[in-house]
Amino acid sequence: MCIRDSFAGWLVPVMMVLVLIEVFMRYVMNQPLMIADEFSAYMLVALTFLGAAYTWKEKGHVRITAMISRLPPKVVNWARLIALIFAFTFAVILSQGGYHFIALSFRFGFSSATWLHTPLQVPQMTIFIGFILLALLLITQIAKAIVDLRSGRNIDDVGEVVSK
Repeated sequence: MCIRDSFAGWLVPVMMVLVLIEVFMRYVMNQPLMIADEFSAYMLVALTFLGAAYTWKEKGHVRITAMISRLPPKVVNWARLIALIFAFTFAVILSQGGYHFIALSFRFGFSSATWLHTPLQVPQMTIFIGFILLALLLITQIAKAIVDLRSGRNIDDVGEVVSK
């Protein structure tokens, strides 16, 4: 995965710079900013959830194919379509949970317990957006997998056509 390919990938160097500035201010200037932990945690959440769809697209998630590779191609194709549908259902359920989480946060005005009292709605929104992006990606892969199944082509586990 190339860092320029993903917005979430840019958060890693930003986190590194933030931590370096915090270390410099704490140990050289003796004036800690005390923000690196909080904002690095927000960026880590954003990196995780915004990067989920990209990682799926790049086949970066863990795949275990020991059992499925021994099945006939037609069964494998149907199993992969069913797996995509389950993944989509899971992403939708998590998107709904993320939405309710943000709604609750807005209702009660949640903010961080640090001296900054950062409103938590923006960092929490990355969870919802990440699952929505994953669900949208899965919709396209399900549609492609259905087209490939109807045409008799074998589909890879993320909807890509492979040779027979």
